[in-house]
Amino acid sequence: MKTALQISEGSLSNTIRSTIFVLTDTPAIYGSDLNRDSAAPVFVKDIETLITELKKVDVAGLVLEVHKVMKASRRERDRLFSFAGTFPVMRAKLNPRHGFVTYLDPRDSFFANLEAAIGKKNRSYKRKAVNLTCNFSHEDDPSMAVPQEAEILDISPGGCFIHTHHTPDDEHFLHLCIPQLGCTRPIFSSIRWTRQDTDDSRLCGMGVMFIDISEEQMKSIEAYQPS
Repeated sequence: MKTALQISEGSLSNTIRSTIFVLTDTPAIYGSDLNRDSAAPVFVKDIETLITELKKVDVAGLVLEVHKVMKASRRERDRLFSFAGTFPVMRAKLNPRHGFVTYLDPRDSFFANLEAAIGKKNRSYKRKAVNLTCNFSHEDDPSMAVPQEAEILDISPGGCFIHTHHTPDDEHFLHLCIPQLGCTRPIFSSIRWTRQDTDDSRLCGMGVMFIDISEEQMKSIEAYQPS
């Protein structure tokens, strides 16, 4: 039986057999959750090492622990998401006290996205067409002192499309507030793509992936029914 590979700074492996990389300090907590076709995932302790390993592959799946991403420096986060922005991502939260991990995205969809990464990717969640007013601010404005008002046109617990003509320049992250869903706590999010050069003004905006989102916020999004 193949065992999980663990990569730490100064100890890189040359025999990686898996296309799933997990950013974590505690590989044992994952058990065999992420094994595919008898191949174990690759556990990586830091973002710099993860980026180095991603440069060696054309396609990879990323399991990112939210607290690891949040604790990283802005430079590290920018490098990670600018380099790996097209790779399938699954978010994870640890409960080290009770020894288990919670996946914020469906594993089946993550595996399907990985299989289809070369072609058209599936969404982890089905997006709902909505019309929700929102506010967003730059990464260095977590208190949202200078927010921009925009409109969300589709949403899922994994992310949303924000219709706006004011996409942040040279930014990879933002803070997002959706008052109509009772989401008063800003959701720290990654900007996956932006679009401005289009004949249809309704297509202008950006697609974002929620990173630091609470269970209550996810439930609120899942339960929301557009009128």
